[in-house]
Amino acid sequence: MQTNRLIMLLLVSGLLQACVAVDPSKGRNEEASDVNTEMGLGYLQQNNYELANEKLLKALRQNPESVKANYVYAVLQDKLEQKELAEFHYKKATRLDPKNSEAANNFGAFLCRNGRQLESEKYFKQALKNPLYKTPEYAYTNAAVCMLQVNELQRGKEYLRKAIAAKSDFGPALLALGDVLYKEGDHGNAKIYLDRFHLTSKASARSLWLAIRNTLELDDQGDIEELAQRLETDFPGSQEHAEWKQIQ
Repeated sequence: MQTNRLIMLLLVSGLLQACVAVDPSKGRNEEASDVNTEMGLGYLQQNNYELANEKLLKALRQNPESVKANYVYAVLQDKLEQKELAEFHYKKATRLDPKNSEAANNFGAFLCRNGRQLESEKYFKQALKNPLYKTPEYAYTNAAVCMLQVNELQRGKEYLRKAIAAKSDFGPALLALGDVLYKEGDHGNAKIYLDRFHLTSKASARSLWLAIRNTLELDDQGDIEELAQRLETDFPGSQEHAEWKQIQ
């Protein structure tokens, strides 16, 4: 069971519509930059990277200090695997607006994916400093994933518990904590989190196979049969189902 999946956020802007509201206090370049940023974001969400790049570059020329233009351009370059450009603009966006939790979370995820796990923690913490951050469970879970990747198990578990405290039915954190506890041999508590995951989130072949292996350690035949039936019914061609068949 893998726990190294990072969660990125790109907020859907309320300005993605035919007309963009104009703030009379802004200069023309800033207004034009805002319009091009929204257009670039729209193209990015449609996976039209060429037009997104064109609009976002124009937005940055019109207003190089735009937090949103820098952030969205960083996300685009991240998707295009242009690492130096992505890092430059993520860093600039988080410097211009330290309270932009989504930008800080995504920058942390970017650093972690590129082998800079310990450095990434700083940006997850920055995201979490904002008391108005609406989805702290994302940053907590990402921080946990990164700590687990470098064998910081206690810190990883602490972040996962904070993610679950922030949102009790947050599937990625429930599954990740169940995985960690299973690997530690704490099968009773692993079952609690895996059961909660399957009650509140969509099961996958991996989640069911993890639950089966954990339940085997508890020797609960009834639960094993139920989980195995779900795996066979929903994921008959999966590698996990094949592995289960091999040990029967």
